[in-house]
Amino acid sequence: MQSLSRGIRLLAISAVLITLFATTFTVSAALDGVILGYSLNAAGCYVDITAQVEDAGFYAINMWDDGNFRAGDGANVPAGGTITVRFGIGGLILQGAAGIGVYLEDLVGPSATTTYDADGSAQLWDDTVGQACADAGTPWTGTVVSVAGAGQACPFPLPVGSVVYNVPAGALAYFAADASTYTGFNLPPGTWYISEFGEEFAKVWIACSARPIWIPVENVVR
Repeated sequence: MQSLSRGIRLLAISAVLITLFATTFTVSAALDGVILGYSLNAAGCYVDITAQVEDAGFYAINMWDDGNFRAGDGANVPAGGTITVRFGIGGLILQGAAGIGVYLEDLVGPSATTTYDADGSAQLWDDTVGQACADAGTPWTGTVVSVAGAGQACPFPLPVGSVVYNVPAGALAYFAADASTYTGFNLPPGTWYISEFGEEFAKVWIACSARPIWIPVENVVR
């Protein structure tokens, strides 16, 4: 009887330990995420950076250049959701190290202790854009412009291998690589991500929430 009693007590203790372990495991689930892409508006002197997260929590996107913190902002993001931070372009990208650093982290600025994803050499704008924005007096800023739920995750992520090209005079915009599919609007002058070149048209990435368009290749400086 004593042995049975001891067995029941051990089972009860084991059940409690399993429950505690499961609770601890759930509570300590690690936050994580990935940078999805960039959307440059050269004329507006800003670039939007979008990241998607795994677990719900506070996330920040920070920008650094050669050891100088430029700007950042963050917000609470639902599990599987996305966050977009708009960065004001305050000047040239320094060339002590190639590109500018973009980091998805747990806090805004130098106080961040955990990095979930990073692009340490992002070439987000060229010197022409940087100088024009500096001359216009644009400050380095970072502002959350969008937080979306999992069902609203980036439908049009930046294609791998996309390169920034100059479209100095703007261009007619088409829904497809076909002159009969004119959209009714023109792509503004500036620098744009282009993911594909054909004989007559180039495919332009606009933003996470916007379907890509096509423009005539002769409008692109290569």
